[in-house]
Amino acid sequence: MELLFGISYTNKDDVIYMLVNPETGIPEADFNVSSLDEEGNPTGQVEIIGWLYQYYNTELKDDTFAKLKKNVKITKERIPAATQLFTPDWIVRYMVENSVGRIWIEHLRAVDPSTDEKATAERFGWKYYLPEAEQEEAVNVKLAEIRTTYKDLKPTDITCIDPCMGSGHILIAMFDVLMDIYESAGYDKREAAFEIVAHNIHGLDIDQRAYQLAYFAVMMKGRGYNRRFLRGRDEKPEPKVYAIVESNEINRNHLRLFGAHLSEKERNLAVMQIEGLLDTFKDAREYGSILNVDECAWNVLQRFVDDLGTTGQISFESVGSEETQESLRKLVRVARNLGQKYDVVVTNPPYMSASNTGNKVYDLIQKDYPDSKADLFSVFIERCGKMAKPKGYQALITQHSWMFLTTFQNLRSKINGKKLVNMIHLGAHAFEEISGEVVQAVAFVVSNIDIVNFKSKFVRLINIANADGKRIAFLNNKEQYVRASSEFSDIPGCIYMYWASDKIIKLFQGKSLGEIYDIKSGLSTGDNDIFLRYWHEISATNFSIYTGNKQLGWIPYNKGGGTRRWYGLNSLVVYWGILSKMRVN
Repeated sequence: MELLFGISYTNKDDVIYMLVNPETGIPEADFNVSSLDEEGNPTGQVEIIGWLYQYYNTELKDDTFAKLKKNVKITKERIPAATQLFTPDWIVRYMVENSVGRIWIEHLRAVDPSTDEKATAERFGWKYYLPEAEQEEAVNVKLAEIRTTYKDLKPTDITCIDPCMGSGHILIAMFDVLMDIYESAGYDKREAAFEIVAHNIHGLDIDQRAYQLAYFAVMMKGRGYNRRFLRGRDEKPEPKVYAIVESNEINRNHLRLFGAHLSEKERNLAVMQIEGLLDTFKDAREYGSILNVDECAWNVLQRFVDDLGTTGQISFESVGSEETQESLRKLVRVARNLGQKYDVVVTNPPYMSASNTGNKVYDLIQKDYPDSKADLFSVFIERCGKMAKPKGYQALITQHSWMFLTTFQNLRSKINGKKLVNMIHLGAHAFEEISGEVVQAVAFVVSNIDIVNFKSKFVRLINIANADGKRIAFLNNKEQYVRASSEFSDIPGCIYMYWASDKIIKLFQGKSLGEIYDIKSGLSTGDNDIFLRYWHEISATNFSIYTGNKQLGWIPYNKGGGTRRWYGLNSLVVYWGILSKMRVN
């Protein structure tokens, strides 16, 4: 209300004054979607949308974390505020170029095996693209065989989704890379903008406001490439980006009014599957994209929902049926986005311990995601793998704990059986707005392809203390390692020790010491804190020195100001001055 009704072009403390004043306000170039920084990175208005939304939620976020300290669980209304985190643009570019872009380069290599991967990425301007590591001959033969499946790929065939899209930052990066692909295939930019929205980009979020911003960002991106984009060709293009909907308020009695013109077999199928979706999407905003939706006959469901048989006549039974029809349309669209498989899944998932979620979410992830149930980010690693096609890619930025902790050992084992393309180990300070060591991050790209001994690239940036320094180090190829993820299976716990030398890794491939010898613990006190003391801890008036071997001396020991207890140490032999073999207790 203050912003809307307190507008002033002269008051220096007013937001409008700060926006439009060229001396003290935001530079006009920051609102130009075509603006680039000195290194060619986009800095325009689409990014501003995301930053505005993140800080719009700041007060609710602070209040949510304050409640967490009082053991108050995070509700579905507060999840967006608690988990919204704007991903740095260069990391988004890395994820999208190495997944969406990689699929197209694989197509080009299938068409012409002499295609140079690195040179092709440079020609597209994909400077965060990492070429594959050099592979063994047997692996190269297998990769070439897999690559042939991309030979007939067309730009319109590449399906992409961000299941936690927020304000649409990743979707916009997808749009840019896809535009490069369409142009290379001979499309005009104006026509390509329509095709990308119609065929390629999909997105989901639990937050209605985030959905609105993502929708707006995609439409503005299309408008940037085509002035007639919002008017469309035959009709306005409709981005396949949606807010998760719930089925709680949908009137199931109205289902009898739908599908009169379908065959009996189709109608029975549609009713059965719609009933299943209504069950699945009860309280869906609690769960978001971790909901598992079975594959359905989507075209049949769409025709069923469009076929409302009231024919304009209003009866007691049909009251509200048009609202039900609109709700069912939204439900089917969202369910289709969740239920179908994609060539590429890219996201920055929510970071939230399972113990902080509500009871419904906690129960679901315990049941459906036993190998990744400790945190929502790890659940999404598993979920995104399921959303990708058998040869599809997933690219995520998450906390790095899944690489090391015993809790995630089964999840690591699952990933080790796939093609881990590459990884950037970011560590702390990857996000400029997060200080300290709170978020230790890693970004990575994995394909669902089963291939043994594929060598992955790892970039280690954990020792660089600021976000931009990490980006520069990445571009300068600092600290790169090559390691087959299958080698981690030999390490106890399957820990991702990618930086270890070959010699260290080979040590784990032999027998362990415990397999050769029976390992035991030697002589010990049982509790050093109680039975051992440093010299400076003993008062000169509270110990006795005896020269005999049989005498036992005592030290009064008062722990925590409570009742005095006495402990005897009859085997501590020391040397003090010219005296030898004195017992001090």
